Amino acid sequence: MTEDEKLIAEMADGGIVDGLRWAVTSAHARAWADFDPETGHNQTVLGIAAHTLLVDRQDRVFRLERYIATNDGRDQDLLLAGLLPAERDTLPVLTGVERADLNNSPAWRYGRYRWFLSSFEHGKVHDIAWGRKSPTKRKIAAQTGTDSPDQIVMPGTYDEPVGHALDTITLRELLEANARDSVVNIVLAHSIDPHSGATELFVGKPRLNVGGGRPWVWLRSLLAGDGGSGSGAKPQSPAPTGPARGADVPDAPVRLRPRVAGRETAVESPGR
Repeated sequence: MTEDEKLIAEMADGGIVDGLRWAVTSAHARAWADFDPETGHNQTVLGIAAHTLLVDRQDRVFRLERYIATNDGRDQDLLLAGLLPAERDTLPVLTGVERADLNNSPAWRYGRYRWFLSSFEHGKVHDIAWGRKSPTKRKIAAQTGTDSPDQIVMPGTYDEPVGHALDTITLRELLEANARDSVVNIVLAHSIDPHSGATELFVGKPRLNVGGGRPWVWLRSLLAGDGGSGSGAKPQSPAPTGPARGADVPDAPVRLRPRVAGRETAVESPGR
């Protein structure tokens, strides 16, 4: 069994895969519903909203941070606040996951697997340049992704204190260090199409691709419809609850009030 097959199997058995699917579906649906290009929103706004909500939704699923269960049961109100009825009915509550942030970058750990979030442009999961990501993401990619163990890690890859001189080290040394550490760092990559609201969700082991090359050692889709191939194909997304943006919407019904005592006829229109 390959590493990715083993990871998917373990996370599926623990319900983690289903929890992540619920989290991204809820987070992206809410971000898409609030996204309004006509008021000035752009793809950056959509991406930040989706990313922030995905952090929140994972904490809800795994009962972490402010959603930790309390003995008096009052935590249920907070847990369900802001969710639609359908989301409340399908919200899984899972245990065994803990927060494992690194350098203020949100991360979650289940067993020996720790995953970090990373967004990407929709349909371009294979075009990610880890060298342009945060220092934490670059560090993870440097530790876990290489076809050449003797590749030199350039200064700036790591989060070193100001004024600290970074010694050049090889990825062989990093991999040997990883072997002594039981934690397997992976990335949960997600995207939302600003034009259709379609969602992509992948889990993968990043590969530091400074100077080009493929960005993943392996990559698996967590959404139905992609066959787990990590092809970057757009999965089917649920139909929006309201009218599509830009679609013709019939005028709201109105009724005329007859002239009374010389007053002009008034037109009433229900609020939208």
